[in-house]
Amino acid sequence: MMNLPSWKVFGSRALLRLLLPLALLCLLADTTAAQNRKTDIIYLKNGDRITGEFKEFLQGEVKLSTSDMGTIYIKWAAIDHLVSDKYIDFELADGQRLFGTVPASDANRDRMIEMQTLKESSVPLAMDSIVRAEQIRVNDSFWTRLAGYVSLGLNYTKSSDILTWNTNASAEYRTRKHLTTLSLDSTLTRKGDQQDEGADTRRYDARLGRQWPLQNRWFLFSTAGAQRNDELGLESRIFATGGSGRYLKQSQKSELYLALGLSGNKEQTTGSSGTEPSDLNEGGANFEGVIAFNWTFFRLYTPKSRIDFNTTVFPGITQSGRVRGSANINLRQEIVKDLFWELRTYLDYDNQPLQGAEAKEDYGVITSLGYEF
Repeated sequence: MMNLPSWKVFGSRALLRLLLPLALLCLLADTTAAQNRKTDIIYLKNGDRITGEFKEFLQGEVKLSTSDMGTIYIKWAAIDHLVSDKYIDFELADGQRLFGTVPASDANRDRMIEMQTLKESSVPLAMDSIVRAEQIRVNDSFWTRLAGYVSLGLNYTKSSDILTWNTNASAEYRTRKHLTTLSLDSTLTRKGDQQDEGADTRRYDARLGRQWPLQNRWFLFSTAGAQRNDELGLESRIFATGGSGRYLKQSQKSELYLALGLSGNKEQTTGSSGTEPSDLNEGGANFEGVIAFNWTFFRLYTPKSRIDFNTTVFPGITQSGRVRGSANINLRQEIVKDLFWELRTYLDYDNQPLQGAEAKEDYGVITSLGYEF
């Protein structure tokens, strides 16, 4: 095994500070799981039935937690109907959202279920009209309602003497009325003595966001966070964004949405002294428009895979003529249960780069291993 020089284990303490909270979330979400909730029944077309706890229906499969078989996945097309005393948020192909339970009923058969809403009214639903369903643990603790993933990537090339460490992590908390997400995407590059410049470069994007789903596939969103990209001359950017969007397509194989909004930020450039503001932020906060596009493709059934393509454009408002943006393509392939391999590409662009920028664009390709919880 090759031993890396001691200077190459760079930023380890900083990385631990970033990863430790997310690792604790993973541990707590797993070890504090609620017990004695496995009372739901899945009735299959072949006459069999399976008892467990309904978790979610996503990408063509039902996730069911059982006592004897652990967590299993059942093809939606193989299910005749289900019965659940849990509160479930249903999303339909026509854009409707319904919330309630699915009690035992004679109407639950032949790919039909009868859900009971909070107002105790019964609503018949065709199984084929449901594109997504998720249990909302309205009475459970914060920790048991967390879900997310962590992926890590490490690359070292001896010939160039460059070491790159990437961290990508996300945790989400869902209620009936909103979805809150905490995410981190960080890339640290260390150039060794063989490099003339020998300077480290850092790129990170940390954000806290919330989305409020509405009827007919509409939603509201807000995001606050911090960014850095040495390649583009960005020492720091503190930002807040808000707006609305709509899912143009939702099916068991893909999702597509478009969102528009407004963003305000405060930037510090690598070209400024650190105590004096750069030209671009002498006037205070910068305001920009936001145009966001996301398209996700799913591969049904285990081993699962998905492709995410998202791009965001920020046309300048206070800085007329400035346009910046980012684009990402992520390919995720499941290896074994909850363990996945990920290939990610990113592109960041600014047509009016900040002081100290090396170029107008920054791009990269990253491979990593990750775990979902």
